[in-house]
Amino acid sequence: MVTKTQLEAEVADLRRQLAEQAKEPTANETQDADAEPEGLAENLEAWSAQLEDVMTELEEFPHKKPILFALGIFAVGYLLGRSR
Repeated sequence: MVTKTQLEAEVADLRRQLAEQAKEPTANETQDADAEPEGLAENLEAWSAQLEDVMTELEEFPHKKPILFALGIFAVGYLLGRSR
C-alpha cells in the first residue's frame, strides 16, 4: 500500500518535471519560431488559392447544375420564411 508521503513526493516530482518542460521550448516550437514568417506567407497564399477556387465553384454552380441550384434557393427561402 502506498503511503501519503510517497504520493506527495511523486506529485512534487511531477510538478517539477512539468515546470521544467514548460521552461524548455520543444524542437517544433523552435522550428516554428524560425520559420514563422515564411510559413505564414505560404499559408496565406494557400488559403488565398483555396478561397479563389471556392469562389470560382460558387460562380459556376448555377450554370453547371441549375435544378439543384433552384432547389437549394427554394430550401433556403423556405427555411428563412419559417424562421419567424
